Amino acid sequence: MNNSFSFSRLRLLIKKQWFDHARLYSLSVLALIGLLAVIFIFWAIANEHHYNADDTYVIFFILLFGSGTIFASHTFGELSDKAKGTYWLSIPATHFEKLLCGLFYSLIVFLAAYMASFFLVRQITLAIIRLNPVNIIEPVNEINRVATILCYAFVAAQSLFILGSVYFEKYAFVKTTLSALFILLFFMLTTTIVVKNIIPDNGEMESITSFSIYGEPGMKIYRLAPWIEDGIIVLAKYIWAPVFWVAAYFRLKEKEI
Repeated sequence: MNNSFSFSRLRLLIKKQWFDHARLYSLSVLALIGLLAVIFIFWAIANEHHYNADDTYVIFFILLFGSGTIFASHTFGELSDKAKGTYWLSIPATHFEKLLCGLFYSLIVFLAAYMASFFLVRQITLAIIRLNPVNIIEPVNEINRVATILCYAFVAAQSLFILGSVYFEKYAFVKTTLSALFILLFFMLTTTIVVKNIIPDNGEMESITSFSIYGEPGMKIYRLAPWIEDGIIVLAKYIWAPVFWVAAYFRLKEKEI
């Protein structure tokens, strides 16, 4: 097999993935719609004539992260079974093409199916609520402030669990979750210790790139150069997903069953 990248081979691999898992994907979408319907029914019952549309997007992001990471942790689930894993590794496609196929279904296809299911159920629910003229639905306001950050976080989390599906043979979701929590806790503790040793007692962090010192005659704010600050913010937003993709690629290359 030619080890160079091929779009036609990737297209065939994506089609094969669909034919092999079409029933599972279809049942998953139906289950997701059913779960959303139940959640929105409880939401409608819990509110009496006054509905805050922001609540629906809280539901959106909570269920997006929950269902998305579970789905992503099964991206390369075949590798947990010896027979299926051996067959999957023998498919005539490069590791990069197999990774792209997994990313396509776990990021693009899942997100498209989730958004279609969510907005379908949401619109039906709101249409039923509007049938009663005494009901009031407040427009979306606050959620817009954090939506962009949550989208970046979702792509990073999804990519992490895709890596976990390659790295862990059994219980990938549980092990990836525990590993992420441990790393996050270690990072928070390390950051706290470093900040306490760098910043004096009369100072406090303002952001990841600035801190303030309180004293006479007043407060002083110290900030990194703008280009350094911009670089740190860009890295914090975009670096995680590519790092996890690269790690997943090399893990796939060395994978043996």
